[in-house]
Amino acid sequence: MEKRKRISKKLLAVIIAGAFIAILGFTLLGFYIAFRVCDANAYVWTPGYEMLSDKELENLYETASTDEEFQILFEQTGLTKIGIERARKNKSGSNRIKEIRDSYFTPREVNNGYYAPFICTDFIDVCGVPIYLERGDILITSSTHFAGFRIGHSGIVAAPNSKEPVFQASQIGVQNGYSTVDECITCRINFMVVRIKPEVFGADSAEDEAYLNAVGDAVNYITNDLKDAKYTPVAGIFTRKNAAKYTSCAHLIWYGFLHFDDKNGGQRNIDLDPNGGLLVTPKDISRSPFVELVQTFGFDPDKMYE
Repeated sequence: MEKRKRISKKLLAVIIAGAFIAILGFTLLGFYIAFRVCDANAYVWTPGYEMLSDKELENLYETASTDEEFQILFEQTGLTKIGIERARKNKSGSNRIKEIRDSYFTPREVNNGYYAPFICTDFIDVCGVPIYLERGDILITSSTHFAGFRIGHSGIVAAPNSKEPVFQASQIGVQNGYSTVDECITCRINFMVVRIKPEVFGADSAEDEAYLNAVGDAVNYITNDLKDAKYTPVAGIFTRKNAAKYTSCAHLIWYGFLHFDDKNGGQRNIDLDPNGGLLVTPKDISRSPFVELVQTFGFDPDKMYE
């Protein structure tokens, strides 16, 4: 009887171990299949309609004043009225608009950059062209995926006139710091530029002193007070979400705007995570009611970051 019991226990242990291995194997297989499918479906969206001529685009760019005209410019460039107005303030704006239009319509070859099991960032052979960036702009892409989930990446423009204007949390073992626009965003399959709406800071426009000061305070807090936070892709799941010891690319930006001290208006508590989940993602920030779109590239405008 004792012998039978020992055999039964061993058999049960073997069955449990076998079941665990089988479940693990099927899980890894599922991850692998989802990963490969996600890779295969990586693409850069380009318009399927006609591109305006240089002359038509230039005339529209110089005279547009109605919502309908700005919508046509958006369809041609991926730039909202905000982006168009930024170009108009710059002497070389007309040429930049044409470069952005050409970039928007040009098909790209996708290159997969694998850097961890089931994790990949999809790059393109020719980088996209961004509009003139301003301090506090938030850059978002869906290019990085884990298995079949597009977790994306994000950074914030901290020093727009420097060679490395973007501050970001990038990967485990690397201190949060500055990078080029190409490295952070524009050499990936898609990107969008968003900014905090002026009315969030009680301003009428992004040129108002109240807005510039508040955004500047937020950026300073992120780049100075959060630079030593350690990177983890699961910040908020296995670490405290509302703490700055551990962070990720989107968590860094979310935490910064939630906790910075606006010297003119006190702590604003701007929560860029609309669903309030444990994990803050670039997609969450892109869907926040507190941000507005400046530019999109490679995203289907009807779907954006799904």
